[in-house]
Amino acid sequence: MAGHLVLVQGTGVRIPVPEPKNMSIIDKVKKLNLPSGQYIVYGSGILEALGFRESRDVDISVTKKLHQLLRESGEWREEIRYGKIFLKKNGIEINSQLDWDEYQTTTAEAIKTAKNVNGIPFLNIFETIKFKKALGRKKDLSDIKLLEQYLTKNENLRDA
Repeated sequence: MAGHLVLVQGTGVRIPVPEPKNMSIIDKVKKLNLPSGQYIVYGSGILEALGFRESRDVDISVTKKLHQLLRESGEWREEIRYGKIFLKKNGIEINSQLDWDEYQTTTAEAIKTAKNVNGIPFLNIFETIKFKKALGRKKDLSDIKLLEQYLTKNENLRDA
């Protein structure tokens, strides 16, 4: 069950409390309390942050050191895909390697050029377009169209 555990006073029993269904991507990421400069939200996250559409999940890439600390915490379920270890919990998926054959930007590079929205670092719009073009799925193509329209309307964006 998504959410967190609350201790029932005087019993030593913990009961699950679900997350609010309308929690924004910003709130979900802030709740993780990840250290600044060590992570970036990628995928469709920027689309929700800019108000285009909701994200189904939250994709985060973190430094290798932070990834190891999260693995050791025992709070995350591990899943191996594409030869990478993904950490999963409550609709959040964390990995330590953003780049692959079709997309060359590393997690460290992405963090340096992040677009900050309400204190959360997102893969910038230009990199998100590159990332989604590399994936090439149908849903990515419609996201690319939205982002390109946004850039056209906001030509003055230099730090997108």
